Amino acid sequence: MADPVVLIAHLGGAAGVWRPVLDELPPSLTTFTYDRPGLGGAPPRPAPNPPMSYNAFAGELAAQLPAGRVVLVGHSFGALIARAFAGRYPERVAGFVSVDGSIPQMKLQLDGEPVVDGGTELDLITGHVEILTAPIPDVPAVVLVRRRDWWSTGKPPHPAIDDLWQAHQRILAQQWRAPLIVAERSGHHIPTDQPALVAYAIELVASGRQEPDEARLAKLGGAVAQR
Repeated sequence: MADPVVLIAHLGGAAGVWRPVLDELPPSLTTFTYDRPGLGGAPPRPAPNPPMSYNAFAGELAAQLPAGRVVLVGHSFGALIARAFAGRYPERVAGFVSVDGSIPQMKLQLDGEPVVDGGTELDLITGHVEILTAPIPDVPAVVLVRRRDWWSTGKPPHPAIDDLWQAHQRILAQQWRAPLIVAERSGHHIPTDQPALVAYAIELVASGRQEPDEARLAKLGGAVAQR
């Protein structure tokens, strides 16, 4: 039996955002989605609610999971929680799928306000150090990245940010010894725009494989990036 699949949503995202992907997965896979405190049906964290690093978010997730190994699937900010989890609990990781994962220290809002998830501020500096120093387990992995020049609404990001984002995905794929797959019909929200492609990446990793079938990828709107 395949290891359970844990799906971790983007910044401010509740568990329900994974429904399109869940609908594409085979029923033989056991899946786990959850609401972080202050999101969906989960109550907020009690006061004083200090800023949290990625390791702290990973610790919260670990406390909700049964013993044993899991396949981690994280979108955007959720991919950073998955990477922190893998660093803290490498023996519990059976596989890793990054879905357009965020850059650890990148401020995701440009209005001067702190970055907040479910009412809790992110400690970006501490979290960045945690990700930089986290060990990477030797497990099957896939890295998905959005199409270049697309963001979440079809509006292109600043070219320099786009270049940095794409470079980060290439480096991440190299670190995890994973194929880098481009979602050619999607902006940042790949789980919504191309859920079948995300489901295929999960199936690959959950089965213990990671090299995709390029013909099937093409039908799903994906392609292996040239390194």
